[in-house]
Amino acid sequence: MAVGQAGRIGLLGGTFDPLHNGHLAVARAVRDQLGLDRVLLIPASRPPHKLHYPITPFATRAAMIQAALAGEPSLALSLVEQETNGPSYSIDTLERLAPTLGPLQSYFIIGADAFADIPSWKRFRDIPRLTNLVVVNRHDVAGIGQPHACIKQYFSEYALVREGVWQAAGQGDILLIAMPRVDISSTMVRDLARSGGDVSALVPAAVTEVIVRQGVYRGA
Repeated sequence: MAVGQAGRIGLLGGTFDPLHNGHLAVARAVRDQLGLDRVLLIPASRPPHKLHYPITPFATRAAMIQAALAGEPSLALSLVEQETNGPSYSIDTLERLAPTLGPLQSYFIIGADAFADIPSWKRFRDIPRLTNLVVVNRHDVAGIGQPHACIKQYFSEYALVREGVWQAAGQGDILLIAMPRVDISSTMVRDLARSGGDVSALVPAAVTEVIVRQGVYRGA
């Protein structure tokens, strides 16, 4: 299915170095709770907050995602940032995707911790004009305290219309999704792989195969 043919599309960006089971849990939870047709996983070319850190080449990270998503048609890899020169800013990615997506039919997925830091993002006020924002609260399954405070401070034109849903005229919704916390990080996977440990409980089997076969993090 081409992106433009799908009704409601989730957008989950990240370094994905590597993709792990926590990333997939978020994608599936948002897909299921919002009834999305598809979720695109968008590896960043060069995350702005990691400009001075070594990251695995884009092609390798993309290959791991592609392998992991085989047989799961509601999740797909997006290469929109493959040719990005310089830092990968979310607003730029959304503007590049806009021609292929219907108006306000995309759902940009971020964690509650990232949402709290959104004022530091490039043109953060323009993001809800291009997409619905989905804030995944992985720390407190029931609470809305941190996201609610952030919305009140930085998106004051929004009103809470029902639990977990904020709306403003002419802009995408801000939605809160609650899910159990998944205690996995890409740093954890890299450190374990670097030491020769077994990462199979942390990442999809296809990602384990790539890491082992290519020695992705050995000697890093």
